[in-house]
Amino acid sequence: MRIKTLPVLVTLALAGTALQAQAMDDRLYVAPTVNYTFSDNDRQADDGWGGGVALGKPITEHLNMELGLTGSSLDFNTGSGKYDLWGLGVDALYLLNRDADFTPYGVVGIGALYTDIPGKHDTGLMGNIGVGILKRLTDNISLRADARYRMDGNATNAFGANDFGDAIVSVGLNIALGQKAQPAPKPEPVVEPAPAPMPTPAPAPAPEPVAQPEPAPMLKTPQAMQLEQAKSGDSVVILEGVNFEFDSARLRPDAIPILDEAVTVLKHRKDISVDVVGHTDSIGTKKYNQGLSERRAKSVYDYFVSKGIAADRLATKGYGETKPAYSNATREGRAKNRRVELVVK
Repeated sequence: MRIKTLPVLVTLALAGTALQAQAMDDRLYVAPTVNYTFSDNDRQADDGWGGGVALGKPITEHLNMELGLTGSSLDFNTGSGKYDLWGLGVDALYLLNRDADFTPYGVVGIGALYTDIPGKHDTGLMGNIGVGILKRLTDNISLRADARYRMDGNATNAFGANDFGDAIVSVGLNIALGQKAQPAPKPEPVVEPAPAPMPTPAPAPAPEPVAQPEPAPMLKTPQAMQLEQAKSGDSVVILEGVNFEFDSARLRPDAIPILDEAVTVLKHRKDISVDVVGHTDSIGTKKYNQGLSERRAKSVYDYFVSKGIAADRLATKGYGETKPAYSNATREGRAKNRRVELVVK
């Protein structure tokens, strides 16, 4: 078999190409092309134009696979009539550098070629091999051009030959579908934080001074000693043995030392309050004696307040002659009934 014309398109410039590294683009693409067929002399047809379209997908760093459909219509050398050729095949493209703006590739493929001439048609095995170039124009579009030698097994034995060899040159575009995958960002280096300095321990707080209980006062009178030990509800006859003169609420001089010791205890025993309770003997009317007992309680109350005892710790009551501690039938018993008691609360 003889090739009528073979264009000088297979010389590919590889040197001096500036390559720009990109992330691998693995999108599907379509490749519309126009082609020119330099037909085998045995076909007895002129060279002619045609077209094609392919659907491709990058498979690996260097390999693309394409499913392509091509067609061309050639005129007979003599007389009238057309020579129609339709090819459907699978091609493998090997790219030298997918990520470059410009890269050459090699191609090999196999498929079927349908031949239609007046009075005859057949479908035979087809194979092709060639070389090409890709030039990236944008992120989605690249220019492509290749030259291939196509082998056609002609089962009809048209024109006295059962196989043909054609040279086909094509030019077209690769149009990527969808958005280009972005390279995964490089992980930021993990910077271990510098260890925090050990905090200086705070000085231990000074221990709180332990409050020492006030020492119990030195007491002389039994009444003060009894008051020092008294609990809530206890009753202490603070003026027993001193009492009051008949029909009087005035404190006698010998009552002052007893009252002073009672003041000392109340200042020490801040946990207690007291009722100052006055009493009388039975001489006189009950009404008079009630008032007299209240005045006697008030005399002791006023003395305590004058010595610094808080008034809110004190209260006064008078029972008149109603609660005698001794018999009112004797002078001695009546003297002891003229008394003041402290009832602890």
